[in-house]
Amino acid sequence: MSEGSLDPHDASHTAHDDGTDDRYLVRNPRQIRQLLQALIDQRSLINAHLGGRDQSFPTAILELDEDDDWLLLDGSPSEPANRAAEDAGHLLCFAQLDRVMVRFRLDHLERTGGHRHVAFRVPFPTELVHLQRRELYRLETPFTDSPHLLFPINEDRSEALHLRVVDISGGGLAVTVPVDCNVFSIQKRYDARLDMPESGPLQISLIVCNQLAVKLPSGVEMKRIGMRFDGLPRGGDSAIQRYIFRIDRQRSARKNGE
Repeated sequence: MSEGSLDPHDASHTAHDDGTDDRYLVRNPRQIRQLLQALIDQRSLINAHLGGRDQSFPTAILELDEDDDWLLLDGSPSEPANRAAEDAGHLLCFAQLDRVMVRFRLDHLERTGGHRHVAFRVPFPTELVHLQRRELYRLETPFTDSPHLLFPINEDRSEALHLRVVDISGGGLAVTVPVDCNVFSIQKRYDARLDMPESGPLQISLIVCNQLAVKLPSGVEMKRIGMRFDGLPRGGDSAIQRYIFRIDRQRSARKNGE
């Protein structure tokens, strides 16, 4: 990540291989409390995904405990959604503060309140990702668990390139192609299909931002194509964020020997 203005596809800046860039990972309990309180003060809507699955419901933090590190999370008007949240084991939560993305995991939901107004008493998250600036966290994808881009290369869509996505964010993605591949043009818009692991295919639109010469660890020279999203279908951003969250958690778990 760059320190100032961000080009999310600049090959000279990559996230740490062990997961989330430490600049954006908040573990200090006081800072976590401040950010959670800011979500309340700004009445920020939270998108809570059940156990990392596609199913989600909108919610908000209602209050923070004055003395202990507990929060009260608003329940869903749908009773089946509330029961599913209880059974899910954990929630993956995505929100925004001043248009800056915040994400965190909540475990050990304890239902409280009656049927007319359900809420959940939940311990504070132990860590929270806060980008701090209007930037998009870019994930370098693992080789064995990557999204793939199906890219038509002629007008009748009878031929297509099948490309591994080498990094991805909420704002765009990058792929690598052989140096003699001249399919892509700067600032041109393309329609393609993005296949996400553990999620359905997404029909997307992309605009090429840059083309950079890169050398793989094997010594092979390739061309890296950076593209920004020009259109995502409904639920597309959530699917991408869930994927980023999952890979982050897996890398952190491996680092910590879990």
